Amino acid sequence: MSRKKTSKQEAILREAAAMFNELGVGSVGFADLAKRMGVGRATFYHYVADREDLIFRCYQKSCEADTEHLDQASESPAGLEQVLEYLRLSLSPEADQTALITDTGVLSEGPRAIINKARYRNYERLAAMIGEGIDQANIRPCDERVIARILPSIVAFARMSHRWAPRNRRARDVDALVDFIKFGSAARRGNDFRFYKNADEFSRISVSGFGDQSTADLRIEQILMKGSQLINLHGVENISLDDVAHALSATRGTVYHYFRDREDLVQRCLERSYSLYSAFIDYAVEHGHNGLEKAAIVSHLNTQAMVGPLQPVAGWMGLDVLSPAVQRKVRKQLRELLGRTYEFATEGMKDGSRRDHDFEAVTLARAGAYLWIPKWISDLDDPSPYRIADEVVALFNDGLSPFQ
Repeated sequence: MSRKKTSKQEAILREAAAMFNELGVGSVGFADLAKRMGVGRATFYHYVADREDLIFRCYQKSCEADTEHLDQASESPAGLEQVLEYLRLSLSPEADQTALITDTGVLSEGPRAIINKARYRNYERLAAMIGEGIDQANIRPCDERVIARILPSIVAFARMSHRWAPRNRRARDVDALVDFIKFGSAARRGNDFRFYKNADEFSRISVSGFGDQSTADLRIEQILMKGSQLINLHGVENISLDDVAHALSATRGTVYHYFRDREDLVQRCLERSYSLYSAFIDYAVEHGHNGLEKAAIVSHLNTQAMVGPLQPVAGWMGLDVLSPAVQRKVRKQLRELLGRTYEFATEGMKDGSRRDHDFEAVTLARAGAYLWIPKWISDLDDPSPYRIADEVVALFNDGLSPFQ
């Protein structure tokens, strides 16, 4: 390929990545990209084969950039400093030139396998850095493979939070996020948090109340639960009502009896998710003893839910396919939920359970720790909801540095 053609292709990939990050993969086509770049749509076919090829190439560049960040970070002192440098590089303004890999489900099997293999390789390399830090005692004992998946998830969520966060909330304060990963939020690090409430108890499919639930309510909840799982795993663009029916071994007519179309399914999946998130927060308010503990309860329940069968649809998934009016409604709901979690942070700093730090940047970005779980949980040999939730809460409370 000539240098001129390579340069033009790079420009297309950069602009496409910016649009994917801004609007979501599902909202961007060749026509939108052509309008943004001021060229004819046919121009793109000289550089990429089709829309899937464009997405694949953008995702491939993202994996290569992540590998480069790991290469650069490896020049720092082994262990914690390498991990923190990796975070700084991943959150730098230059990182915005690559696309967030939010949905490999839009790719066909071959390209998707290539991207997933590259991501897995980067995860494992980061895990090795963390493991070396544990061996050298500059990182506290933890499950390095779990943490190596949580950290890139936090980075990705921080980078995409502009889609729904209030403008005055900061989620890209690099120093604040690095400080949080290093030291956590707890004012007194190393205090064990033990939590045994099962998130599945919040399911609207209740054994004890089975006689009080109509057949229609049970079927709707089963459809929403399965639809949420499929959306989280494959992305909105890659599922249909027929896919949900097939996954449930139900007839097509059964699903269409309760849902008009895919947009109706996505909207109601999101509403179910926000209802669950709200219930988790209500439980924390009732049972938490201080601000830090309340936040930990919410994080534990959210993580359990994303690992287990309850699995609400991730709050950012599906917005691209909704009408503008519905998007505004669900974004407002999400902002309200985020506002309630901000209150736990301020409460924790007032009651002394939480150290004084930039909680706005941290509270928003850390949601990515559990919202990305369905995309990597199959990598692990022991995907226990409680075990993963304990790792997430320990990271949030204590960070990675060893206790003094």
